[in-house]
Amino acid sequence: MYEFAFLVITVGYGRISVLVDSWLTISALGFKSETPLMFLQNPRFFGFMRSVLFVGAIALSFGFTKIPWYFGLIVLVVIWLIAGSLGRKKAYSLYRRILKEMMETAETDEERAEYEAAFVKTNEELADMVETSMKYGG
Repeated sequence: MYEFAFLVITVGYGRISVLVDSWLTISALGFKSETPLMFLQNPRFFGFMRSVLFVGAIALSFGFTKIPWYFGLIVLVVIWLIAGSLGRKKAYSLYRRILKEMMETAETDEERAEYEAAFVKTNEELADMVETSMKYGG
């Protein structure tokens, strides 16, 4: 019983976590319009929901009867790491797709060059941009 509930809660946590990380990242990269309106209106709610699911999954893991409780914690740590990475990669991909469209519709060569310079940034450079944006509230 606890194992099944843990599975459902953990899958829900993973899905929501990927979305929230993606939305936070794309917003920090300057494309808030690519996030749902509900997220823009109340991003803390989504962070809270993600935390509730995470804590709920932890609590359920202590009720396991067929497998050791620490297995659930290990699974959660792995999901936490993977979800964050997938969310950021999803946002970086969307960022590059938007810039590619902007390059194709640029009216001047200067605009095109500016978009292309942003397009070729590495994931590490984009991560630095996100960190800076979040640090300074931009």
